[in-house]
Amino acid sequence: MWVVSDKTQGPSGLGYAIENRLTMNSISADLYSHVKRKKLASFLEEYKALLGRLSGGDLSTVALFTPGPHNETYFEHAYLSTHLEIKMLQGEDLLVKNGSLWLKSLSGLKKINTLLRRVDDRYCDPLELKNDSQLGVAGLVDAMRQDKLNMVNPIGSAIVENVGLNPFMKKIAQYFLKEDLILPQIATWWCGQKTALDYVLANLDTLIVKKIDRTEQIKIYFGKKLSLDERTSLVELLLQNPHKYVAQEEVDFSTVPYYNNGAIEPRNAVIRAYSLKTDEGYSVMNGGLVRVSENKDTLLVSSKQGGISKDLWILGEDAVKTEQYNILNHTLYVETSIDKISTLKASNLFWLGRYLARSISTTRLIINVIKKITNFYRYEVVTSKESQVILQNALTHMTKTYPGFMDVNNKVNREVFPMVEITSVVKDTHRSGSLSFTITMLSNTNINLKDLLTIESWKLFERMQKEWNEFAYRKNDSTLVVASELDKFLIYLMAYKELVKESIFKEQGLILYNIGYTIEDALLLISKARSILCLKVDKTIGNTLLEGMLNSMESFNAYRAHYKSSLNLENVIEFLILNKQFPKSLTYVAKKLLKDFKLLPKAKVVSTPYEDALIKVQQLLEFIDLKTITKITEQEGVYLELDKVLAKLSDLFLECSDEFSNTYFSHYDE
Repeated sequence: MWVVSDKTQGPSGLGYAIENRLTMNSISADLYSHVKRKKLASFLEEYKALLGRLSGGDLSTVALFTPGPHNETYFEHAYLSTHLEIKMLQGEDLLVKNGSLWLKSLSGLKKINTLLRRVDDRYCDPLELKNDSQLGVAGLVDAMRQDKLNMVNPIGSAIVENVGLNPFMKKIAQYFLKEDLILPQIATWWCGQKTALDYVLANLDTLIVKKIDRTEQIKIYFGKKLSLDERTSLVELLLQNPHKYVAQEEVDFSTVPYYNNGAIEPRNAVIRAYSLKTDEGYSVMNGGLVRVSENKDTLLVSSKQGGISKDLWILGEDAVKTEQYNILNHTLYVETSIDKISTLKASNLFWLGRYLARSISTTRLIINVIKKITNFYRYEVVTSKESQVILQNALTHMTKTYPGFMDVNNKVNREVFPMVEITSVVKDTHRSGSLSFTITMLSNTNINLKDLLTIESWKLFERMQKEWNEFAYRKNDSTLVVASELDKFLIYLMAYKELVKESIFKEQGLILYNIGYTIEDALLLISKARSILCLKVDKTIGNTLLEGMLNSMESFNAYRAHYKSSLNLENVIEFLILNKQFPKSLTYVAKKLLKDFKLLPKAKVVSTPYEDALIKVQQLLEFIDLKTITKITEQEGVYLELDKVLAKLSDLFLECSDEFSNTYFSHYDE
């Protein structure tokens, strides 16, 4: 057995090894019940004990430091953190203050004593390391320098991964440890030494050449596969900068069975083993991760190259039988206190609700506008055309995709071809406020919450996004096709909405999602009401608009059931704004939000700024007189009092949202 390389930067794969063992136990327990295999549980228990010792016995001050959901090993980070019963945090979750590291949580700053690092060291601190890093925390190095933060593995430990050290590792062990290496390494020559360089140049056909700098793009040269020109170029590189390169002998790999198209074939494999510093020395896990190449005869064995992994069994019984940690029956760790939720996660939950509400409302209104367009083309009724124009303007105002259906003077622009503009509002990802733009923002928040959502939620969202992207990139869809695709997309959104509610329980932050959704829904309702309900039109057009307003909120049937009468402006205003029983009315929404606010960590304060704004909403709604706000003279074309009230309500809901964000998502005053 030969040592191929060392992984000390952020040794990934342990979570995958646990998952592989669980998978194998679930599908092969009966087949291999007679085989005695050593368990992984003791190693995980020692891992937790190490983190506990470093944090003074308090695992609540330990966190796994992850680059975030765009990293290829993010799934493993989430999986490992649950088994180790620690938080998983990103750089945006943390700040350094007075030399210590703090978690930005809903209830304020919480001290972090120990980080299990999975961010490459040069990205950890933009203040002292890579200054354009978006992944790190400014001041992190200084916190370690002041001995106020423990890190596993520490910044700088990746030096051991430098293959330029391999030729000297034997003597390093003898000098510092007075021991020989137990496992031999692959023979390596550092080209910075003249004798080594001469040997490499003379035996290039039998060697593998690599750069020693892992921060640059890794390129591996297989001597026997080089063309004459490639060989000449490599020799030039070696002669120009010999100290940047090493050469290693080509060794034969062990092979393992690989199932390929109905046949069992051999594939090259390497073992990734894991060791841990303990009080008694080092503990090695009784198992590991087996990396298997996807293609025959390849010398690159890596998951990045398409390889797979297998479970590694160490045969025999554990030396000590214990009832300690059991990965089969262990309940995975989840944060069960809302005041400990990180600010970043809280913000993502809040904006998930807002973007989802925006996506649903925008889709519904566009569908209604398209129906009006097709009805006009079919029947060419003037009243249908006028209601279509008003709904189009409502779409522009609600999505803020100006100028849209308006001209530079904020007047109706009748020269805009409706379906051209609607297609842009639907498909143009680069247009702020468009449906595609909103879906992109929704996708970003969804990715950041993957560890909270169920697998069904992931699958549904990925399928929805795949089909949406195919639709968005298509050209020249007919009006009927656009309407059909939007109908299908709306069903996806509603299904995803319900899955979110089932995935996240209240203590994990469901209430934050609900608050975000409710505030956005209220703002969109007000925007539509100002565009549709405040205009004085004849009765036929008015009824069409009232119906369109109710349909855009999926509330037409509820209105019919409640009033059992024909449509009129006063009833619709009462239903959507003043009704205390209808869950979508502004009065009901304001009461619900105030109730939800009381469940948040800072609710013990007598009155918060965001609550004050909502109390003003309630007071304004309480004293609305329907006859006053629907009074209009013959000369006026707008219900001015109604518009003033709605504008004030919009300002107050926006103030509520801003103050809520300032209270919980920023920590400037702490």
